[in-house]
Amino acid sequence: MKEFKNFNELKKDNPSLAKELLETFDEGEWQENELYVYESLADYAYYELTEGWYADKHLDQKDYNGAPNPIDFIDLKALGLQLSRTWDESTHYLTKENWVVETGYGWN
Repeated sequence: MKEFKNFNELKKDNPSLAKELLETFDEGEWQENELYVYESLADYAYYELTEGWYADKHLDQKDYNGAPNPIDFIDLKALGLQLSRTWDESTHYLTKENWVVETGYGWN
């Protein structure tokens, strides 16, 4: 995941993504707030498992006392796709390239 302080910072790093966001959401106050970019649905799912919705389950634990790490057996792409079907569209966006962009402020 990449974190950007605002739209201008994202635009410097990824002009094509910035252009797509502007074409989709127009200019607004969202541009002054943090944006989080995940390069795939799988990256987004991994984040949610280790730092997001599921973080309290401690799946980011590295040592399971010899037992396998359950994250190694999860189809992260499939989980990411399912998460995208239920997320709040006012704060999440799936790009044409299947990247995930998230804002805590909202697009409007």
